[in-house]
Amino acid sequence: MKNFIKLAVVIVFCFACSGVYAQEEIDTRIDNWRYWKEKAEQGYIPFNSDEAPKPAKPAEDENRMMDTPDVLILGGSTTQSENSVFVNPIDNQISLNSNNSQTGASFSGTSALFTFDGGLTWTGGSASAGGSNSGDPAVAIDLNGTSYIGHIANGGGQGVAISNNNGATWSTSVIASGATGFLDKNHLWVDNGTSSPFQGNLYSAWTNFGGANYGEIEVSRSTDNGVTWSAPVTVSAAIGAGSHNQGVNIQTGPNGDVYAVWAIYDSWPSRENAIGFARSTDGGATFGAAVRIHNNIQGVRWQPGFPIANPHGKNMRSNSFPGMATDISTGANSGTIYVVWSNVGVPGVNTGTDVSIYMMSSTDNGVTWSTPSKVNQDPIGNVQYFPWIASDPVNGNLSVIFYDDRNVAATDAEAWVANSTDGGTSWSDNRVSDVSFTPAPIPGLAGGYMGDYLGISARDGQVYPVWSDNRSGAVLAYTSPYVLASCLANLNITLNVAPGGVDHQEASSTITASNTIASGAEGVYHAGDEVLLTSDFDAINGSVFRAYIEGCSGSFVRAMEQKGDYVKADKARTTKYFKEDAADISMAVYPNPTSSIFTIELEGHTLDDFNVEIYSMSRGLMFANQFEKENLNSFQVDISEFPEGIYIVRLTSSKDDKTFTGRIIKNN
Repeated sequence: MKNFIKLAVVIVFCFACSGVYAQEEIDTRIDNWRYWKEKAEQGYIPFNSDEAPKPAKPAEDENRMMDTPDVLILGGSTTQSENSVFVNPIDNQISLNSNNSQTGASFSGTSALFTFDGGLTWTGGSASAGGSNSGDPAVAIDLNGTSYIGHIANGGGQGVAISNNNGATWSTSVIASGATGFLDKNHLWVDNGTSSPFQGNLYSAWTNFGGANYGEIEVSRSTDNGVTWSAPVTVSAAIGAGSHNQGVNIQTGPNGDVYAVWAIYDSWPSRENAIGFARSTDGGATFGAAVRIHNNIQGVRWQPGFPIANPHGKNMRSNSFPGMATDISTGANSGTIYVVWSNVGVPGVNTGTDVSIYMMSSTDNGVTWSTPSKVNQDPIGNVQYFPWIASDPVNGNLSVIFYDDRNVAATDAEAWVANSTDGGTSWSDNRVSDVSFTPAPIPGLAGGYMGDYLGISARDGQVYPVWSDNRSGAVLAYTSPYVLASCLANLNITLNVAPGGVDHQEASSTITASNTIASGAEGVYHAGDEVLLTSDFDAINGSVFRAYIEGCSGSFVRAMEQKGDYVKADKARTTKYFKEDAADISMAVYPNPTSSIFTIELEGHTLDDFNVEIYSMSRGLMFANQFEKENLNSFQVDISEFPEGIYIVRLTSSKDDKTFTGRIIKNN
């Protein structure tokens, strides 16, 4: 007991000073699971509690993205955390997942699990691919179908397991030794760009926690399918981090450029305060000077014993290591780089209790970056963390997985996925897990550990989100693969359309718009069920705005020559036709007949929340729209695509249950 009390005092002291337990040789910056387990085995820190987690709760169905059930990737008594997943570029029904696997008090490192049927079933086991290692998997599959699992090697170095036969056999090679320090928080990537001059190159990156290069990001490359590796290149030195750089993610562009992004800690112990970035134009042989692409963030780094409050309220350690994806497709956003992370408050302000996923993008190889925008579409005040992003290399669609507590208690979480088919301009996010769970550290490990990242990968519409939760009483890996169609089921549009801009969006179900379409701009929205215009939506006079009940048509109706004030000008010379619904309330539709746009106007009544429906005598419902706009008494509808005929217009007020009807004649 005396010894334990003495060690506890040392821990508190070292958190307050350098972050290194000088007396006990514990470096609190290191985030590796095996490192902390070994320190617990040595008696320096306590093991995680073996208290059983709270039972999981079934999720509500209305927010499910899809009706496919969660798939347990590997059962048994082995715990599985820190999932990395990659779709085989030859066949998108084949995918490789690896995670940190531990059975009881023993562990072997990074597992290897394959699916050959689109994620319905998985083969493999908990044994580490290529032999025992210290975990932190990062997987990749090249254009020839060769599989790679990067990991921290025993002894603190970096290694990679290689298979040419979908995991039937594995070989290993050494990327870098741990002679100079513990090489932590690694990532591995392969250049699968079909037009890249460095196609097939492998890249491995990590933080060196030792020696003269302490706290710097290092990168090594292989040009012979992982057999041999170059001497590490330091890429973060120009940042001048006050403490260290950590959580590197490495990607390649369609032209073979190599990108590295990571979190910056200018003090310790602290949360992440900036994001660093470096680029190579010669296949990873050299890198340009690193830069801070955002110098004012507040991440969610936390672990037991931290002298900083837990920002997310979950009983597990956390970080804001950035995730990155690059569009290597031939689509409209080819070459765009996307970076996501979890931030306390709005980046640059960093206040409040909201923790959300934010994204920055670059269309010029990382020279300039967009203003961070929120990925999750829930109201402010909830918690989202551990994002991982994938860009489909065939169509460029984006998918982001994260933990989310919008529908559950503050100590609980669910797995959610956000998707974008327009380069991050709009997002649709949905729960992907079947249950909610209560995060808790894995018994037998140490430092509040329940994993440090999730995984997601996509190819040609097939998406594999992978996460871990403790619904069964043990932390196990799950997936719920889905197909991301050319357009999303639901879209949330928040970005304004500038003068001269054109915004064409479509969704198979619902579009919710809360943006502004400026004068001289054009917005055309197609949805299968409804276009919901919130109280924040505005189509400024002089703009063109059209909404159609026609989901995922693949072709958009171009704006006609009329602008937003066309009907207003025509109003003065158009006779109004009213249907009386009350003594002092009437509805007019004009011009009538019309070939395109007509106005619906109420006299003696204003609306805050109402529905509009247009029916054809022979075809039934042709148009449905829901509006949330205060004190509105007139608005426009475009029926230029309707066939000639007579249509019934019905307007229903949610405020007072009043219904108004009218008739409009469509001609050519």
